Amino acid sequence: MSKWPANAAPLVSIRCTVYNQEQYVADCIEGFLIQETNFPFEICIHDDASPDKTADIIRKYEAKYPKVIKAVYETENLWSKPDTRFTQIVTSMLTGKYIAMCEGDDYWTDPHKLQRQVDFLESHPEYSLSAENGTVLFTETGVVQPFSNEPERDISLDELLIKRRFPTASVLFHRAHLLEYLEQDAPRFDTSQWAFLSSKGKIHYNPVISSVYRRGSGVTENNRIRWAYTSEEFNNGINKFYKPSKAVRKARDKILFYDFQQGRIAARKKGDKANERKLLLKTITRFPILFIKNWIKQRKKHLYLECIKPKILTWATRHFFFEGKKSSNADKSIIVSLTSYPARFKTLDICIKSLLNQKLSASKVVLYLSKDIQIDSLPKSLLKLQSYGLEIRNNCEDLKPHKKYFYAIQEFKDSIVVTADDDVIYPNDWLDSLYKSYLQHPNCISARRVHRITRDANNKAVSYQHWEIECKSVLQPSMDLIAIGVGGVLYPPHIFDKAIQYFNTTSIKEICLNADDIWLKYMETVQGTPVVWVPNKQCHPTTIFDKQVKESALFKTNLKENKNDQYIQACASHFNINL
Repeated sequence: MSKWPANAAPLVSIRCTVYNQEQYVADCIEGFLIQETNFPFEICIHDDASPDKTADIIRKYEAKYPKVIKAVYETENLWSKPDTRFTQIVTSMLTGKYIAMCEGDDYWTDPHKLQRQVDFLESHPEYSLSAENGTVLFTETGVVQPFSNEPERDISLDELLIKRRFPTASVLFHRAHLLEYLEQDAPRFDTSQWAFLSSKGKIHYNPVISSVYRRGSGVTENNRIRWAYTSEEFNNGINKFYKPSKAVRKARDKILFYDFQQGRIAARKKGDKANERKLLLKTITRFPILFIKNWIKQRKKHLYLECIKPKILTWATRHFFFEGKKSSNADKSIIVSLTSYPARFKTLDICIKSLLNQKLSASKVVLYLSKDIQIDSLPKSLLKLQSYGLEIRNNCEDLKPHKKYFYAIQEFKDSIVVTADDDVIYPNDWLDSLYKSYLQHPNCISARRVHRITRDANNKAVSYQHWEIECKSVLQPSMDLIAIGVGGVLYPPHIFDKAIQYFNTTSIKEICLNADDIWLKYMETVQGTPVVWVPNKQCHPTTIFDKQVKESALFKTNLKENKNDQYIQACASHFNINL
């Protein structure tokens, strides 16, 4: 306030409506109070008869900052009433030339937000609204992610009508335009309001992140069933008032169709048959063509990816003759390493044939088996491949999936080691793509399939089930990427020399026996070795068509039963480091 002109009226009114948000309202108010401006602003808070301690928290701030904060405390909840008293009372509190908005469960993080936006609108009178980017915080998981990834630009009316482009907590606009909007018979929700403001001037979007938008149970609407009906109401209102173009209607119809689908799925999971049937009927009657196209598309996709393609590739790889061992064009020795167990032996030759058929040949393809397996007991189809470059070692302790890297990295210290899984068919450019990545990033681990660790607001890794699966957006080496073995992973020579103490069979068995990817990630984290994604169209290779192969996949236990989090916790304790 020291920079504010004496006795000047507020230039900006901050509109904050709250209900039952004692857990978050202090963060919200603190975000207002950190603002550094050369103009006065007022904080207008409307508590809609919260039954919790929200009003008590607001009163404490109001008593401490009486010149800035003014609040209204309702004795009955007005939002749920059919009349317009809620809107009238909230609007009457606002006196500034400009209005900024922030709901009580959101908050601002940038102390220069208001000053930056006021400066923009003051110097650009042709604009009616300034909006910025924000962070979305999912309260149930702790996951944080940007609200938008779009660059700085002006946003058109059509774009605004199709979907939300920025969080409500990010906007600043003219109060006069709001008053005009409230006189219209327009739908009363954010997207509609921004659309109306676009008729009064241009809409500017700045990608700087200046606020946090909370989503989840207890805050922003998170009920997919209820949202399906709300989305329909909004869609009808927009079509009636704004009369959008055919292209916009089509785009909005797809969104509404998706909302109906998600609501129906949520109803099914809850056992809410009435809403499941109702939403199905709405979907079919309102979007019959979309429904049929979507059903056919999903069936085709399932049949192709789960049946047709695996069947054809499995048959072709097994029966077509291949050229056999070829010399490698690589500058360094490349060892392709994998492991297996009896349940996979009958189809193992199919996987290994795909490894021997690479455009860039490996120096060796080595199969590591546990000590209890006799080589002469293996299928003949597998033994034949020894004459084409396959080497079989049966001197290993049974470390389950760890066998595919554990022995090869120690046996071939001066070579590049590339690990593969035993239940998939690798495309013929698989090894070549990994090697090219190595030439670009010789001190990184290269992988064709990676997940990205998702972090909360405190930069801590959240639960594995909320990580970004098959991340394709991070193109540079990153410590937040974890290499997933099934896609193929390349380890440069001597990459684990500093972590050689972790090649310990007892520790692996006790701590992380069934999750080699996680154990390796911790070894990489200890050394500070990043992972880089190798761009490709098919991150997960085609699974060999075999019922037993499909049912024996480890991910069914680790991911679906959420055991990965247990392995992560155990590794964090053992390595004394957090991801």
